[in-house]
Amino acid sequence: MYKKILLGSAILAMALNLQANEVQNLDAKVSALTEEIANMKESGFDATPENELTFGGYGKMDYVNYLDNDDKAAKLDMYRFILYAGYEFSDRVKLVSELEWEHGGREKTGGYGIVEQAYLDIKATDSISVKVGHFIVPMGYVNLYHEPTSFNAVNRPEVEKYIIPSTWHENGILAHGNIGKSISYQAGMVAGLNANNGIDIRHMRQNGQKSKADNFGFVGRMDYKDGSGISAGGSIYNGKADQGNDALAGVETTLAEIHAGYNIQGFNIRALYAMNEVKNADKVAIKHEKEALGEGSGYYLNASYSINDEWIPFVRYENYNKADKRFDKAGVELGSADDITNIVLGLNYRPATNVVLKVDYVMRDNKGTDDNMLELGMGYSF
Repeated sequence: MYKKILLGSAILAMALNLQANEVQNLDAKVSALTEEIANMKESGFDATPENELTFGGYGKMDYVNYLDNDDKAAKLDMYRFILYAGYEFSDRVKLVSELEWEHGGREKTGGYGIVEQAYLDIKATDSISVKVGHFIVPMGYVNLYHEPTSFNAVNRPEVEKYIIPSTWHENGILAHGNIGKSISYQAGMVAGLNANNGIDIRHMRQNGQKSKADNFGFVGRMDYKDGSGISAGGSIYNGKADQGNDALAGVETTLAEIHAGYNIQGFNIRALYAMNEVKNADKVAIKHEKEALGEGSGYYLNASYSINDEWIPFVRYENYNKADKRFDKAGVELGSADDITNIVLGLNYRPATNVVLKVDYVMRDNKGTDDNMLELGMGYSF
């Protein structure tokens, strides 16, 4: 696997060198705002007839110092490196792909490589296109727009890690498009979550790796955005998760979230609330002989102010509980676990478009225990 990852990296690097002009064209398209990056991905890396093959990507490196936990050593991690590649077969059919290497990509030390997206985007009409293949499940904010230049803190909100299992990508089919000028939608089905894999929503992800498909999940999303700086939307997912295992019959998963934003005169405010539920989670606990999670919920609010194009101070508050309902290994319901609260104060420095250096201090209340952290990070997208 490691040799294959290295070989794939070398091939992509050579292709990137041969397509320097294409990369410059792509960078020009995404140079203004994070939304432009998102639009590029959603539209399948729009290319001109003279520019059928396009490349992009992003990466991040993090330093974390666990100030209140002497048992945890500080770490400096090459967290992610991602390459996008797109190809326009015609003005109606495009390929979108995303290859990701995490934690350096070396398997025996905890790294890995994975296909995060690989789908055909087929335009049916001016308002309807269809994705077929492997794509990001359209839930939450960071799950879809997860480049390090699209969020302020060194690390993503934990609500969008444990309540919405970001980054969540799966095989399926999805219709998407616009209704008028202000509303966009996505709706379709994907291979369902798999309760055979773990005791909570996050560990039930299959991520397209020989995904079992006795059960499918249905997902829908709608977003509103106008020229006033206001945006709002929501998404929902539902599907059974037994994947043919009679011992897990009746296990069903539901996720839902709502989000809103306001961006005007340098001020940017973003808020999100999310919940998840696993029906008959007692069967999951008995099957795995471990405590299983039946319900979770949480929210966060992120506020930032652009002093100028380079300096952006921010604050983020989040509160969540991934065990609002839980069951012991015998299937007996337990009381709710305590909440986790994070208050993050930080600063972004952007020396160039789509490049960011980050510093933040995390005041973390981990179920009543102080677990504060100092974080430094760098990120880029192109």
